[in-house]
Amino acid sequence: MLAVLVLLVVGIVLGNLRWLPASVGPALDLVLVRVSLPGLILAVVPRIPVDASLLLPAVVAWAVLLGSVAAVWVGSRLARLDRRTTGTLLVVVPLSNTGFLGFPAVEALLGPEFLPPAIVYDQVGSFLALATLTSVVAARYGRGEPPGPRTMARRVATFPPLVFLVIGLALAMAGTALPAPLQEVADIVGATVTPLAMLAVGLRLRLAGGGWRPGMLAAGLGWSMLLAPALVYVLARAVGMDAVWQVSVLETAMPPMVMGGVIAAAAGLDDRLAAQLVAIGAVASMATLPAWALLLT
Repeated sequence: MLAVLVLLVVGIVLGNLRWLPASVGPALDLVLVRVSLPGLILAVVPRIPVDASLLLPAVVAWAVLLGSVAAVWVGSRLARLDRRTTGTLLVVVPLSNTGFLGFPAVEALLGPEFLPPAIVYDQVGSFLALATLTSVVAARYGRGEPPGPRTMARRVATFPPLVFLVIGLALAMAGTALPAPLQEVADIVGATVTPLAMLAVGLRLRLAGGGWRPGMLAAGLGWSMLLAPALVYVLARAVGMDAVWQVSVLETAMPPMVMGGVIAAAAGLDDRLAAQLVAIGAVASMATLPAWALLLT
């Protein structure tokens, strides 16, 4: 968790001191969406075990994701938000950082024996949604006028993370591992996601000047880090709290996913709002996650 925050700070410093050209941020977005994230998907997805142990954490993860999408959409309609802001919130708010922050947080706050359901929650829930949900939202709310059905279908079908997700799932269901040399390449490429994504987000977070939207930040982070996990917690207490439910609550309480912010920026959505949600959420989680863990244990 500390390493992720350090990378974020490095990006913020570089961005605010303007030590890098303005074109670096958009270039990083393209590299992440077209190279790094597909590599990570290809490295991870074929290893997902396809069995009944996936059921509960996967169901909880997708219920939270779909519930968050519905809450954001309804809230955006009621608040009469513009299309660009709505698309940004739909990409960033429902996706929690259940992997890069989630795994070390679960291990540190609950214990290493809680990692298996956390991995399922992340890979079958957040990770799959990253390649599917974001492709649809980016195609619908991204640059230009809303696309027609044919254009939107083409954008979704050619979204690189989704293409590699289909390949990875086919390999997982067939029980086929990647050839060792290809697995090594995928692991190396996938490992670039965290440092590049944190730098890309940090470069956009301007500490001085305007552009801050405290209402959007409070609403988005309040839902994703407080209200949504509270609803899962109430459900867990009602049906019987166990290790899987504890992990599900804590994973739901994670701050917004870094790659969600990057994809929002790459799609031409509100990159500053996306960066603020990711960065402020990561910092706030240093206080909120231990509080949730204390409640759970």
